[in-house]
Amino acid sequence: MHINNIIIGGGLSGLLSAWYLQKQGIPYLLLEAKPKLGGRILGVKDSSTEHYHDLGPTWIFPHQFNIQQLLEELNIPYVEQYTRGDALFQKQGNQGIIRTEGAGAASMYRVIGGMTTIINVLYSKIDSRNIKTEHVVTNTTKVDDQWIITAQHNNETKSFHANNLILALPPRMIVEHLTPTYWASSELIEHFKQVPTWMAAQAKFISIYHSSFWREKGLSGQVFSQQGPMQEMHDACSIDISETGEQVNLTNALFGFIGVPANHRQQYDESQIKEACLNQLNQLYENSEEELDSILYKDWATDAFFASARDINEQPKHPDFPMDQYMSELTQKNIFLAGSEFSRTDAGYLEGAVCAVNDVIAKIINTDNR
Repeated sequence: MHINNIIIGGGLSGLLSAWYLQKQGIPYLLLEAKPKLGGRILGVKDSSTEHYHDLGPTWIFPHQFNIQQLLEELNIPYVEQYTRGDALFQKQGNQGIIRTEGAGAASMYRVIGGMTTIINVLYSKIDSRNIKTEHVVTNTTKVDDQWIITAQHNNETKSFHANNLILALPPRMIVEHLTPTYWASSELIEHFKQVPTWMAAQAKFISIYHSSFWREKGLSGQVFSQQGPMQEMHDACSIDISETGEQVNLTNALFGFIGVPANHRQQYDESQIKEACLNQLNQLYENSEEELDSILYKDWATDAFFASARDINEQPKHPDFPMDQYMSELTQKNIFLAGSEFSRTDAGYLEGAVCAVNDVIAKIINTDNR
């Protein structure tokens, strides 16, 4: 099967690339390894509402105008993170819990319905015949001017040919899964290895309740802890906008980032980590277990399509890929890097994904040979 543009990766970068190409009338095919689209945008649908609880990215920041513009184009509303009320500071050992007046958090935005709303709306605009999930790419090679991509689907080997290869995934995942030794210079491969996958070693815990009892006590839901396992927590209630323009609370939830490093988390069962998180919440909010409905947990470090051994064992840092240094090689080989980590600004964030895709689509339009 031959197609002019093959996109590998079905997260925000991949789906956005597909939509932009489709709007330009440029042929494409998207291959995604997992059964579900979204990549790091991972949401679990609430049991009684249309909200998706975010186990991946949570926020959009005020300075990130490109992702905000995309949301407006997709008609997806977003609101400021709830920070009204006091914050809690959990000190080491038996030093206790301090309540401080006002959360004092910087302004951040949350998407109404959860980040998965972005994926769902984008997918609704794309020709689903051009999207192939559960296609695990096992080999990419360049023969003359053609890319040959081999993928496994339901124990069957499939082959695809393309002029252009759009890689909508992080640098280290390119090294792990897309056999760059067949097509990239040793210098380019080494730089792929050096760029960390943003938040790849992170784990996130969400507790869903029957009521937002912390708000009733004048608390914002924001917590900073020197004990853990969660070192930072926030209000994760979902809201909607009523016909009168007022915000209506739909679900009641808190979420926290696990502060235990990924290589240390491997010593514990998932059930042990969940229990430790619930115990911490019970220390912070007395009798909170009485309001508990359900819990969610995602350890991204255990996901082979997002975290490499280096991501797990290194200290986290922001990605920075020297795109200009390799532009000649990439152009010569018709490779387009659309993953967020390749962005010149806000690399790793949703903003970075939009910026990286904008750059890629502009290049493809300029060289399109439909």
